[in-house]
Amino acid sequence: MYGNETWAMAEKDRKLLGTWDTKILRRTYGPVVEQGIWRIRTDQGLRKLYKDVDIVADIKKKSLEWVGHVARMDQGRTVKKIFESNWREVGEEDLVWDGWKIWRRI
Repeated sequence: MYGNETWAMAEKDRKLLGTWDTKILRRTYGPVVEQGIWRIRTDQGLRKLYKDVDIVADIKKKSLEWVGHVARMDQGRTVKKIFESNWREVGEEDLVWDGWKIWRRI
């Protein structure tokens, strides 16, 4: 997860990460026995046991924190210049996808 705040994820990537996360949690917690019958745990049951948000939501949260950090940087910083020219387009698309309002003045 190191450096995930700078990842630009497509919808396909989000789905693959979500599937991988659920698969790992199912292996970690294993099946459950109900009335003598074994079954796999539901997604809700896994989230309740794990007590954490899914991996995609965690990455988005960290990305937003990073965007806020970079937005507060001085204009002369290299990271700020790169952000203003490249990542901002991807980041704004991600925010619109999540239903966020405009997050800063243009």
